[in-house]
Amino acid sequence: MANTANAAAIRHDIATLLRPPRRVRVSEAVAESMYVVHGNGTKTLWKPDKTPYMIEPMDCMGSRKYDAVIFVGPARTGKTIGLVDGFICYKIINDPGDGLVVQITEAKAAEYSKKRLRRSFNASPEITKRLSPRGHDNNVHDIIFRAGNMLAIKHPSKNVFASSDYQFVLLTDYDRMTENVGGEGSGWVLASKRTQTFGSTGMTLVESSPGRPVLDADWQQPDDEPHRAPPTTGILDLYNQGDRRRLYWQCPESACRRWFQPIQENFSMESGCVFCPHCGAEVDQRVKRELNQRGRWVPEGCELTLEGELIGTPRETRIASFWMEGPAASDQTWQSLVSKLRAAEETFQATGNQKDLQSVTNVDWGRPYVNRTPGERRSGQRLKDRGEAYQHRTVPHGVRFLTASVDVQGGKNRRFVVQVHGWGPNRETWLVDRFNIKEDRGPEGDQPPRQ
Repeated sequence: MANTANAAAIRHDIATLLRPPRRVRVSEAVAESMYVVHGNGTKTLWKPDKTPYMIEPMDCMGSRKYDAVIFVGPARTGKTIGLVDGFICYKIINDPGDGLVVQITEAKAAEYSKKRLRRSFNASPEITKRLSPRGHDNNVHDIIFRAGNMLAIKHPSKNVFASSDYQFVLLTDYDRMTENVGGEGSGWVLASKRTQTFGSTGMTLVESSPGRPVLDADWQQPDDEPHRAPPTTGILDLYNQGDRRRLYWQCPESACRRWFQPIQENFSMESGCVFCPHCGAEVDQRVKRELNQRGRWVPEGCELTLEGELIGTPRETRIASFWMEGPAASDQTWQSLVSKLRAAEETFQATGNQKDLQSVTNVDWGRPYVNRTPGERRSGQRLKDRGEAYQHRTVPHGVRFLTASVDVQGGKNRRFVVQVHGWGPNRETWLVDRFNIKEDRGPEGDQPPRQ
């Protein structure tokens, strides 16, 4: 007798299609269901207490308040595991919908699918039972699940982004992608267009360490925008468009307890420690994990009281943007940060090659790089900053002799342009005077003008 389908089994199999989305925070769902496969083959559930700074960005991805999440951070922060792997896990189990993951190249997309996603899916029972039973539905670049939702793992190209709608699009290692995809614009512009159809349920993620150079070497931090990133293209430009959240630690000293950012400006290269800029106390690396667990993300326009209350008015935007630096990265030691930066600095001083210095600054410290070629060091602002204040038409201290030069200018405004310079040791020079001679009134200046 031929086998026939069982109505109860069919009803049970398709029940997930009718189930409403589970209302749970992304970080909580990932901690319950997603297993991380380590290099030695062991697997463990994702632990939020290892990278507690990822909880808020992950939860923002599940919120209808935001259309996009931008995360800027160095390597070894766990950003890809939490924001990309974790969000995919969350969507498969709790709220199925079509998604697109964009890696920097086709080869990287295949590697990510085989080494990260497939291993995580096979290690996570809640995901495994949601995979399609048909073998041809589970290939390297396209995965279809029992609920009918599809996950595409691609690379940036015009065809990938064209004429397709996805509930979520995840762009990883954004600053290593091409800046202009097929002549159609940036990956960010094309990706955010693909999720627009889904309204407030759509989500675009961009995560990366900085990789684009600072465009203005003379840029200075505005006093009223302490969280603004320097002018650059790529992910930090997207970060500036969002609400600009920076990670803060609270000083462990009982006499201080003020909040500060664990960034390079608050890091001592001599001692290899983070220090509090308010009281000067150095932080022991052994308490880094505790400080991360108690750390807070603070948007632009807000601040924290000693009691941890967030006060102020954040920027009005539907983009939640985050930026953290190397000292807070969970798997990055401070000793490693110091040794890598010193080695790269020595290479630059010896050879003039700044590639290693740029790489360490971007990938390990999570900061944009300011070009240090001789041409950049001689920018107009830096020369201006070296200027000295002295009275006009006086000879400053240090001048050994004066020279006067005369330039002849013709045309309707005919004149002699006279400029007087003072010269000192090591060819240091001062501008003493500058004036125009437009007519000749004799040696005493008391005669009628002569042509």
